[in-house]
Amino acid sequence: MSKPLRNDPKNAVTQSRSWSMTPPARPLGLVTLVSLVSFGLVGALVVCASGCNDKKPQGAGIVVDAGSATPPPAEAGTVDVTQCAGCQLAPTPAWTFEGVYRDPQCTEPLAQLTAPACTVVPALGSTNLTYVDEVGLRKANENATVTLAEQIAPEALRYRKAGKDGKACVRANEGAVDVTPMGCANNRACRDQAGALTCTTCRTFASGCPDFEETRLYATINDPGLKTAKPSNAGGGNVARLAQCCAQLAAEGKRLGASPEGGMLVAAAAQCTQIVNAAGPNGTAPELGALRAALAGRNLPAVCAGF
Repeated sequence: MSKPLRNDPKNAVTQSRSWSMTPPARPLGLVTLVSLVSFGLVGALVVCASGCNDKKPQGAGIVVDAGSATPPPAEAGTVDVTQCAGCQLAPTPAWTFEGVYRDPQCTEPLAQLTAPACTVVPALGSTNLTYVDEVGLRKANENATVTLAEQIAPEALRYRKAGKDGKACVRANEGAVDVTPMGCANNRACRDQAGALTCTTCRTFASGCPDFEETRLYATINDPGLKTAKPSNAGGGNVARLAQCCAQLAAEGKRLGASPEGGMLVAAAAQCTQIVNAAGPNGTAPELGALRAALAGRNLPAVCAGF
């Protein structure tokens, strides 16, 4: 079937009727305008989502206030060890002698020092020492300036006197004592990752503070005041030998007879005998100087040599 021509009068009448039946357009309301505007903004955002990112400047985004950022944790090396627990109240260590010896005969006394945790281990050398126990010529609680010469290794044996008379010498019972490692002077003793004592590679706690440890340091004592003074009688000899010298002088004087030399030796022998009797078996003979001066330059018996 063929389409009707546009200029067909019947068709024109029909179109005229359809146009006349269409209601006139009403003006847009406020709700409609808001809907259209919202639809346009949404469309613009959809379009920008695919293309606007390429135009965004580098680094743009949310800015965080610098004052609210969390600072990074401090490194262990920056921790002030003097502020660690126990370091502020650490006492100053002091050297003492408390009856511990180096040798199994208990003749070589040892100085000891307890270094509290966090305390720097002192270097050896000249220092003040308190003799808590009596030893040699040093009395109990006597202070003296001594020289500490050698550090005792942690594994070395140590001894102390025992028995009522103190003549026995036994191993010192120090199983619970942590002895300072060798070479720790001017450092702090601590534990390493394996739990062993050291002074260099200390393990640390969560606070960054090292695991410091209390230890005890031992050292040999160089103190001239410890040694027993040599007897000064008979110029460093003993009274018994001086008595032999007196007898030889008297015998030589008798052999020379009534001569100036013989008379001098007899007189010297009498004076020598008086000195021996005054000095006693363990005494001194300060008068021996005058006798020595009287016999100077003369031929004397061999037993008199050294007086």
